[in-house]
Amino acid sequence: MGSIFRHLRNVLNQGEPPAELEPEGLTIRTMTPRDLNAVNAIESVSFGSPWRPTSYARAIRETRQQFFTAERHGYIVGYAGFWVEHDMAHIAKVAVHPDYRRQGIATAMLKYLLDQIRRFGLGRAYLEVRRSNAGAQELYRRFGFVFERIQPHAYPNDGEDAFVLVRNDLLIPAKDDSRNSGAQD
Repeated sequence: MGSIFRHLRNVLNQGEPPAELEPEGLTIRTMTPRDLNAVNAIESVSFGSPWRPTSYARAIRETRQQFFTAERHGYIVGYAGFWVEHDMAHIAKVAVHPDYRRQGIATAMLKYLLDQIRRFGLGRAYLEVRRSNAGAQELYRRFGFVFERIQPHAYPNDGEDAFVLVRNDLLIPAKDDSRNSGAQD
């Protein structure tokens, strides 16, 4: 019964129902202030240079920033977001709690993000990924992102370089991201 009321509250507060996605029981919805403790907990175990808690509070207030949570069986298990820069989207975060990785959650969130970016009418998106994070690089490549350049010393905690990956064809109808929905991450 709680999930029905949660769904109704989300519909009334956000204007659209949360997306029901694979894997089973996964819901992706707009991040709200009440999600911030769970998001910050995942952030702190996922990144060597975590954002400050106030960064997400600010992000969910900004109209040019869109952040979402992935919820499974009543628990926030991941989050993702982007902001608009001129005529393109900057995918800022895709994170899944370590206990829920390799279950298709990041794949579902990235697919959802790309759909939201298209709803903004943006055909281009980019992101940064650690040079050492081969798993995330593979996920992004499956979604059509390609290497653009190296961003030297991108991560302040250890000075590691980032690869900047881009996708320039988001509004071309022939591109189908659904081929990726069964992938494991």
